[in-house]
Amino acid sequence: MMKLLTAALQAYVAYTNLKLRRYIDDLEDEIDKLASVGDAASVLRIERLSKRIKREQLRSSGDNSD
Repeated sequence: MMKLLTAALQAYVAYTNLKLRRYIDDLEDEIDKLASVGDAASVLRIERLSKRIKREQLRSSGDNSD
């Protein structure tokens, strides 16, 4: 029973890591699209997305200092 529970938890952790990676990839793709536009609104959106990516990477790094 413990092996089954351990395997299920490991699968869940792998799933959440994959989901986070896809989310960050989507944000990076949006930044790439906005970079081709280059107007002021796009630059502001790129800055906001970059900050969001940094927060997500810090959150996923395992740093629980907050």
